[in-house]
Amino acid sequence: MERQNFHCASGFAMKTLLRKNLKRERLLITVLYVLLLAGGLWHALGIFQTAMRILATPMIAGICLLLCYEYLKTQPERLRVNEAVQSAPAERGAERRKFLQWSAAILLCSFLLEVAGVKSGVIFGSYAYGDTLQPQLWNVPVAIGCAWLSMLLSSAALAQKLWPDARPLAQSVVIALLMVLFDAFMEPAAMKLGYWHWSAAKIPVRNFIAWLVFGLILSHWGARWHIFTRRVSTVPVHAYFAQVGYFMIVNVS
Repeated sequence: MERQNFHCASGFAMKTLLRKNLKRERLLITVLYVLLLAGGLWHALGIFQTAMRILATPMIAGICLLLCYEYLKTQPERLRVNEAVQSAPAERGAERRKFLQWSAAILLCSFLLEVAGVKSGVIFGSYAYGDTLQPQLWNVPVAIGCAWLSMLLSSAALAQKLWPDARPLAQSVVIALLMVLFDAFMEPAAMKLGYWHWSAAKIPVRNFIAWLVFGLILSHWGARWHIFTRRVSTVPVHAYFAQVGYFMIVNVS
């Protein structure tokens, strides 16, 4: 009888926790869509422009921190074909440290990649950053690494939903393609927002090729480190679509 009561209490506590998590996810998703789609609408209407410029960098960093938290709070799992084996507590700690190390490396590598891109004009094409995203170091916004990491994490979460049992290489290809699609919506909007501008009249094709190549490299790195084997919440997936929605509104305005 005591064992039965214990299992009933445990089941009730688990259901309560799941309901709380679901409410929290819904709230975060709602806030994401409201803030980003409202921001796009404000741009279209030409209102709150000064506030939007001031908040651009905090928003980029805030979304990045939110997505990192969503990955960290989720219990890591080793995904196998038709099976998910739960990690031991010690392994969970190691996985989280690995995620933090990988994230820090992505922040640094992507920032240095942008510095090289701006200085050389070879990697993505000839472009320069505007004054909207501040502060800057070597004429590159400090927060640009957060933008790369956010795009990578949200694309990875969406790829996991689309193809949950994909092998690392196949998963990396899907993630890289989703990043290129994201960039296709972002580029024209970013120019309108004053984030950066291209020297040529059109966005060069090499930009998208570079996104595909570096997206594949960075995502495969994460896949080989089992970063994307976490059963993350739906928040990163909706972050992908909310940001794309924001860029779409800006593009048509």
